This record gives sequence, structure tokens and C-alpha cells, in this order.
Amino acid sequence: MKIFVSSVMNGFQEFREAAFAAIRSLDHDVVRAEDFPASTTSSRVACLQGVREADLVVLILGERYGWSETHSGLSPTHEEFREAVNEGKVISFVQTGVTCEPAQQAFVEEVENYDTGMHRGRNFVTPEDLRTEVTRALARHQLSAATAPVDVTMMVDVARRLIPDEERGLVRMTGPLLHLAIAGGPTQTIIRPSEIEDNALMDGIIADLSAPSGYFSYRRRTEPRLENGALLIEQENGAMFRIDEAGAMLLSVPIEQASGHIQPLIEENVSVAIEKAFSFADRMLEKFDRTQKLTRIVIAADIRMSGVFGWRTAREQAASPDSIQVGMNSSASGPVMLNPPDRTRMALRVEHTRLTEDLLALLRRRYRS
Repeated sequence: MKIFVSSVMNGFQEFREAAFAAIRSLDHDVVRAEDFPASTTSSRVACLQGVREADLVVLILGERYGWSETHSGLSPTHEEFREAVNEGKVISFVQTGVTCEPAQQAFVEEVENYDTGMHRGRNFVTPEDLRTEVTRALARHQLSAATAPVDVTMMVDVARRLIPDEERGLVRMTGPLLHLAIAGGPTQTIIRPSEIEDNALMDGIIADLSAPSGYFSYRRRTEPRLENGALLIEQENGAMFRIDEAGAMLLSVPIEQASGHIQPLIEENVSVAIEKAFSFADRMLEKFDRTQKLTRIVIAADIRMSGVFGWRTAREQAASPDSIQVGMNSSASGPVMLNPPDRTRMALRVEHTRLTEDLLALLRRRYRS
């Protein structure tokens, strides 16, 4: 693997050398700013490019934040972290027994808040401690990666098939629904057959769905059942949650309806439904796959348009609630998907805002005139 080492440089060389030694002891290639050749690009661009090209980033945080008179106001190490965490490929190590500068303490808290899961390194005091912990963390990372390869094509197919086909000409009076499917890889058993039939597990999911952070109504009847080896829980308004033994999920989230005689999709309400779906999906993955066997995900989304015509913002609806020009992309078929379709599993948490915005844009193109 190509492993990028990110840290302050001045006064921290002894710790960087310890990390370099750990990486080389496992026959990996070290990527470090010290080795970057002279270039017409800025140091910032060169370092961020090094992060993008690396397979993994080792982040080492001590007491100093480093130079921050950059365009973003962030130190180079901070920018490198944010670039790496978007790809879910950072292992962090934090020095203890030191007093961090205020900016560095805020950075440490941000890193800890992102929670990089089982690949997170332990704290260290001395360079020797750091070398030991980097070696251990990289060995754990190698073991976790030594699984079946991720088949993105198959994940795309699973996500597409999870989105239900709506029968043409059939109009239900239950309002619009967001269908959001998430398929993970590499393919393996996440919930055992005996667990997925467990009544206590069903009750726990129903409680989560009916909580304020869920998307079910506690006033409506909830019906769980098994269907082709998957657990399916639904309510009479169309709200539904489905999960199978491989951890593939379908979340059908009601979209708040517009007021007035004309009831188009309201963009802000669609955005809220997407955010709810992402948040709940992330919690379910943590519930059933705490050791993060699934490392990649594919997302697909579609909207059931029962009783709804057109697409508007809330402001547009308020300005003209009783009339609308409707245009639909009738040539489009199937759910919308991101490009490329796969993302890191941690993207559900660290990139939920960006993912929401992108899915909303794709759905808007399809349903708005």
C-alpha cells in the first residue's frame, strides 16, 4: 500500500520517523511531503494530491496545530485530514501527556467526532509508542481488508432491485414516498438467519423507527414480517424498512405533502426525507455491523408520486398555490444513482450533507419541468 503520513513537520521529525519505520517494516510505501519533487503546483495542491493517490493516511496529532495562514484558515494537516476522511481512509493517532494549542484541541475533537471505527489507532506518548501503535493499526487494517473483493456492479444491481416497481395507472391516496436503497460490500452475512427472525430484534427496530429520530408514526399500526429471508416492517401510509442478511436496506420515507389544492413535491420536504433516510441507515449499519465488515455502499433513490404533480420549492408554492405548469421527464426510468455509484461506508455519516444535496439535484432533474 501507499501510505501518506500527515502531521506537523517542525519539531515533530522524531515521531514522523517512527511512523515511517513502522510503515516500512510491513513492506508498505511511505508517501511524505519531504520527498515531493519541485513542481509548478503549490505545496498545498501537491500534499492534497498525495493524500488522494495514497491507499491510506496515517494522521499524527501532537500539541501544535501548525501554520494556518492559508486560504481556508486551516493548517495543512487539517486540510489533509478532511480530504482523507471523505474517502474513509484515515487512521488517527493522538499524543497524550501534552497540552494542545486551542486550535489543535479543536482539531483533535473534530477527528474524534468523525469516529473512524475499528481502524482508529491508539494514543501514544513517545516515538517508540507511536511506532508500535502504527504497526498494530496497519496490521489490523490489512486483516480487515483481506476479505472478498468489493463487486460494485453487483452492489448496483442489488440497490436497483430493492427499489419497488410502482404499478402504472395505480393511484394510492397515501401521498409521496421517498424510496432509498443502500447495498453494502463486500458481500457477506451481517445478520444471521436466526437473528433476523428474533422477535426482540424486530421490536428493537420498531422502537427505533417510531422514535423522534425515526420516520414511522407511533400512531399508526406497524406490521413486521419475513419476506424472502429479509425482515420487512411497514405502516399503512407506505412507510417501510427492509433489511436482509447481507445488510442491504430499503427505506421508504413519507414526504410531507404541500398545502393547497395543487400538491406538487416540495423540494425542501424531499430534502428532509433524504436526510432522515441517511441518518437512520447509518444507525442501522452501526447496530448490525459494528465491526464494519461492510466497507463500501451503493445508494439508489426514487420517489413514488401518488397524488402528486410536479416539483416546486416552498417559496414557489407559497407564491402560486393553486396553479402549476407540470413537465415530467417521461423518458427516464429506474432509480437515480450517484456517479461513481459506490462510496465509503462512512460517507453516510461524514458526507451526509453532500450526499443529500447530490441526490436532491438528481431527483429534481427528473421530476421538475
